[in-house]
Amino acid sequence: MMRWSTILCLFLQASLALSAQSDFYWIKFKDKASSPFQIGNPTQFLSQKSIERRNKQAIPISENDLPVSQAYIDSISPFIHQLVHRLKWFNMVVVKVGQNDYLDSIRQFSFVDSLAPIWFVPSRSVDMKDKFESVEPVDQNNVDSGLYGIAYNQIRMLNADLLHQLGYRGQGITVAMMDNGFVRADSIAGFDSIRPRIHQTWNFVRNQMNVYTDGGHGTNTFSCIAGNVPGHFLGTAPDADFFLYETEDIDDEWVMEEYNWAAAAEMADSSGADILSTSLGYTTFRSGAGDHTYADLTGDYTLITRASNMAFSKGMLVLNSAGNSGDDAWFYITAPADGTEVMAVGAVNPDRTITGFSSRGPNASGQIKPDVCAQGSSAAVLDISGNLAMAGGTSFSCPILAGCAASLWGAFPEKSAQEIRQVIIESADRFNTPDNNYGYGIPNFYNAYLQLLTAYNPNTLNLQAGAVIYPIPFTDELNLSLYNEEEGERRIELFDLLGRKVYSFHIFLRAQTYELVCLDGIQSLSAGEYILRMDGQKKYAQRILKMK
Repeated sequence: MMRWSTILCLFLQASLALSAQSDFYWIKFKDKASSPFQIGNPTQFLSQKSIERRNKQAIPISENDLPVSQAYIDSISPFIHQLVHRLKWFNMVVVKVGQNDYLDSIRQFSFVDSLAPIWFVPSRSVDMKDKFESVEPVDQNNVDSGLYGIAYNQIRMLNADLLHQLGYRGQGITVAMMDNGFVRADSIAGFDSIRPRIHQTWNFVRNQMNVYTDGGHGTNTFSCIAGNVPGHFLGTAPDADFFLYETEDIDDEWVMEEYNWAAAAEMADSSGADILSTSLGYTTFRSGAGDHTYADLTGDYTLITRASNMAFSKGMLVLNSAGNSGDDAWFYITAPADGTEVMAVGAVNPDRTITGFSSRGPNASGQIKPDVCAQGSSAAVLDISGNLAMAGGTSFSCPILAGCAASLWGAFPEKSAQEIRQVIIESADRFNTPDNNYGYGIPNFYNAYLQLLTAYNPNTLNLQAGAVIYPIPFTDELNLSLYNEEEGERRIELFDLLGRKVYSFHIFLRAQTYELVCLDGIQSLSAGEYILRMDGQKKYAQRILKMK
C-alpha cells in the first residue's frame, strides 16, 4: 500500500509540475526589425550616463542595446496572458501564457526563433527562512565609538579606510544592488544620509516600484555599503549613488529569479550604473525543476551568468557572492559567481582565514574561483530595525568589497571596469599563488590606489622599503604611505643638499599596517631639491623636488 501511495504521490506531483510549468515561457525573436530605434541615436534608449560610460571605455553601441521589437510583441500579445520581461540583450521576452494551445500559434510567426518553458512548481508551504543568513543583534552600548564602530575590521582588512581618509567614499559611482527586497530601508535612520542618493527602485518580482516591504536580506547587504550610524557604523561607500532592485522571490526559489536578475541588469545598464553587487546565487530550486548541475557552471552557460558577463561587456563592474556551500555537499560556487567576467567574492574570518562555508572553485571550465575574498564571518550590518548586528555569509563579503571598489573607482573615474577589476585582483595578497579557496586573496585597496595614482612618479614605488612618496615633484603637500611588518617608530627627516636638516617628523606604526602621513609645515620650505630620509625598522632615503 505504501508503494502505490508513493507512486500516486509522485504521479500527482509530476502532473502538477507539467501544468504549472507551462504557464511561463521565454520567446526568442530572430531579429529586431521594425524597430523605431537606431544605434546612431542611443539617447532614445540609453541614459546619458550610460552613454558616457560606454564612450569613456570605448564600448560601441551595438544591436543588443536596441530594445526588443514592439511590433513583434504586439503581434503575439493576443496569445499571451502577461508580458513579464523584455530582455533586449537576448532578444527575447518572458511571458505568461493563459492557454497552452496558444503556443502553436506563437510558433507560427516568422519572426519567432524559439520558445521554451520556464520551470516552476509552487512550494508556498515550504519554510523559506533558510534561504538567507541569520543576523544576530549586538549590544549597541558595548560598541566602541569611532568612525566605523563595529564595521572597522571589515574595511581595515581591505585598507579601504585609507581611501576614505583621502576623501574617496564612492562619490560619482552608481551601485545597483539586486536582492530579495530592502524592507524599511526607506525609514531606518542608518540610511538617512544615503536616501537622497537612491535614484531608482524597481520590484521585478511584483512589477512595481516599491522594494521596501519585502526581504530583510537586501537591507542587511545594502548597509554594508551605505549604512551610516555616526560613531558606531559606516559602510564602505557611504557617498555613492544607488539603484535598488528586488529580483529574488522571497516566497519561493525558481528559475524566474534569474530572468528577473537579467531584466534588472539591463535596467541598471540603461540607467547608468557602474557597479552591480549581488548577494544571490542559483544552483538547485525548490521543486527540482530547472536545476543546474556543477557541469553547467562553465562561466558562460546559465542565463544569469550570461547576463552578468554581458553587463561587464557594457562597462559595469560585476561582483557576486561566491556562495555559502563550502560545508555542504554542493561545495562549489553558484551561478552567476561562475561567470568568466564576474568577480566572485568569497568569505574570510576576521583573522583573514577562509571560512568553512565559503564556496570553493574552480568553475566547471577550470577558472580560479572565487576571485577575491573579504570578511564574511562576524560581518557588521544593520538589521531591519536599524540596529547594529553581526552576520555571516558571502552575502556580506560581496557588498563590503563592492563598496571598496566604488571608493577606488571614484578616485579614478576615467578608468574602465576592466582596469578596476584587474588592479583589485593584482593588489590581492595571493595574487602570485592563487587557489580555489581564497582565489587571488584579500585585496589591498590602498595598494590598488597607489598603482593607479598618476600624480606620483612610479620610480618612488618601493613597498619593499616600506614607503611610497607622492606627488613628486611636490608643492605645498607631500604624502607618504608607510608600512611596518612590526610595530615601531619611524623618524622622517628632510635635508637640503648641504646636509642641513630642515624638517623632522615622528610617527608610531602598528604591526603589518599601512599608514597615510601628510607632512605638515613643509609649505615654508624653499623650492629646490631635498633628501628625504626615514629611520626605524627599515631605512630609506630618496631625493625629492619641491616646486614653487
